[in-house]
Amino acid sequence: MSCFCTVPADSARNRFNWGIMPVLPTAPLTMKLALAIPGMQPASRLDMKIASGFQPETLPNLDFGGGPLGQIAMMLSLMSGTFALDDLPKLEMQMEQAANSIARNVWPRLGWLTTLKMQPLVNYALVARLVLDLQALGIDPFVVDTFPASSSTIPNFGFALSPLKLRMAKIVAGLPTIMQMSEMLDLPPLGDPGAVSALNNRLQGMASLAPPSLIIPMPLLMKLAMVLESLAKIEEAFGPDAFSPAKLGRIETMLSMWRGFQLPFPTPELALALNAKLDLLPTMEDIRLGEAVAGQTAGAFAANFAPPKLAIGPFLNMVLALHASLQFAIDMEPFDMCGSCSC
Repeated sequence: MSCFCTVPADSARNRFNWGIMPVLPTAPLTMKLALAIPGMQPASRLDMKIASGFQPETLPNLDFGGGPLGQIAMMLSLMSGTFALDDLPKLEMQMEQAANSIARNVWPRLGWLTTLKMQPLVNYALVARLVLDLQALGIDPFVVDTFPASSSTIPNFGFALSPLKLRMAKIVAGLPTIMQMSEMLDLPPLGDPGAVSALNNRLQGMASLAPPSLIIPMPLLMKLAMVLESLAKIEEAFGPDAFSPAKLGRIETMLSMWRGFQLPFPTPELALALNAKLDLLPTMEDIRLGEAVAGQTAGAFAANFAPPKLAIGPFLNMVLALHASLQFAIDMEPFDMCGSCSC
């Protein structure tokens, strides 16, 4: 696969040549409610299903740094296809290559995108996500003429989970990823003699690595990733002519139509607040998988186990975000190694 270094600068720049960023009206509450209401019906309420079907008091003690360790495991699982996590010298070399590729190739070609005004772009991307999500429910937001959600009364907007049960549900749902971390790092399976010691040594080794120095500030690179991800959603929802006057006019007409729909109940802010909490919940399937391995995981760790903080974490997260968004930008892997790379 070709390396990003071989892509002509003008081909990347021309990919995003649309002129002035449009300023669309904000997405109406009715669009957000139409997306939220199906998941808030009593038969679909995930918080109620977890409250009635998850009994953390029957599980062994999982207070072994499960939250921080689960976060590290999730981050490493996302990185495993891009970086050599089981080879620290190679990982360090790959991070240096990524930093050099960003400075020499990515930023000169696409850094200008960070000069865009973010609020209009983020607003347009939010409308795009709502359109895609409504279409996934079988609702075409361009053709409906009335509010499409069920008119049945939602009993209450109270969240059914206590803070403790919510915390335990998230920890348990993350246990399978913790179990898979040993495989990702080419270590003995958790539960085997010496497995936790080997995992701790590997994490301590990763914690000793310093992120490579960057000429471009990290916030600007994260902004670039956000811009590219937003552009991807906009094009996915509205096509390559998403910034044409004709398409923008059609979108504004659609938003105006939805703004004229009558709200199904007088307290939309309570419904949206509940929906935001529901969106962050793990699935019952993930919780059941976690329950199945809870004993094995809990027995492997000492009660005082605390994973180290990884200084390379923010850098790896930034590279992952750029890696995904740049595939949209130039339709190829940005950090693939090749013989012609100067980095």
